[in-house]
Amino acid sequence: MKKLILFMFSVLSFYSCEKRSGKINSDGFLLIGTIENISNNKKVYLKTQENGVLTILDSTIIINGKFEFKGNIDKPMIYGIYLDSLNDAIGVFIENKTITIEAYKDSLASSKISGSKTNDDYLDFVKQSNIIISKMNFLFPEFQKARAENNVKKLEDINNKMQAINDENTIFTLKYAKQHPDSYIGAMALQSVISIPSIHRDTIAKIYNNFSEYVKKGDFAIKTKLFLENSIKQDSIQN
Repeated sequence: MKKLILFMFSVLSFYSCEKRSGKINSDGFLLIGTIENISNNKKVYLKTQENGVLTILDSTIIINGKFEFKGNIDKPMIYGIYLDSLNDAIGVFIENKTITIEAYKDSLASSKISGSKTNDDYLDFVKQSNIIISKMNFLFPEFQKARAENNVKKLEDINNKMQAINDENTIFTLKYAKQHPDSYIGAMALQSVISIPSIHRDTIAKIYNNFSEYVKKGDFAIKTKLFLENSIKQDSIQN
């Protein structure tokens, strides 16, 4: 579960959105951005992260405060939009729809994104999960105090409370994945907890098998499928 918390923190620092619906674009995606107080011909880059390395997929320039990217993808992907000379980025889940971005020069990460249902689903998931995880906030001062006092009994009690919160979040995450079989974020939620020993493989497989074919094309679902296949192979070897 620590892995889930760290994952969500890293993506949150890279991602923002505003809940709205978007139009399906049968020809691929069209990303339309607007930004004020930026000079013409400033370069904008569309990047993705592969094996921890940022790779430039496309670039364009700003004309009269506007920029565009077009393309076609066979599965939802998270991309970063970077502007020359600005030490910030806009993170966005792109799918084959018309997506609009109202970018803020002084805080790209706070930009408003509309048109991607995947973005909307992600915001919904993170909001609900953060309500659970935030219950740990009041425990950290107690933990630090108990550790400074070397109070073993108190530390054990706090650890038990933290574990209970983690377990609650795990249950929520599995429930979210189960209730959102047509959402790429449902697959992301499931993939984030597959390594937790207490979750039975059959539970993971049942949720995965219920995903739509569209969702199964995404990276998170693919990783879950590989996990299940490797788990079955390990059982075969051991038996």
